[in-house]
Amino acid sequence: FHDVPETLPSLLYARKVQRRARAVGFEYPDVDAALADLDDELRELKEAIDEAGGEPAPETEPDPHVFEELGDVLFSAVNVARRLNVDPELALRAMSERFVARVERAERLAAGEGKRWTELGLEEQDRYFDLAKERGL
Repeated sequence: FHDVPETLPSLLYARKVQRRARAVGFEYPDVDAALADLDDELRELKEAIDEAGGEPAPETEPDPHVFEELGDVLFSAVNVARRLNVDPELALRAMSERFVARVERAERLAAGEGKRWTELGLEEQDRYFDLAKERGL
């Protein structure tokens, strides 16, 4: 494991560490087991959030246990991606770009109906976002 460069982007680093683990036989037998692990990690994250008192105020330090559990979720998600031959870096980049395009399209849809995006409530913004998504973005 020491031969994996620590300077790699985090998603790539995690993927390479997991490949090293696979090389020594330390791996879930199939994607279903990797998905079950991700489910477990999500459950543990939810428990940690509850134990920490819920969502923290913006721009405050995260609860250390929540920080750790979220790291476990991300690591598990990378493992699932790896098992499915999906580069998590590329998948996350593509999703981020789709998200931006959908929000921009949703803003234009709202503007087309004479509404200002920033003045809409979350429920209405979400409705426009869903419309943008339905239209292929």
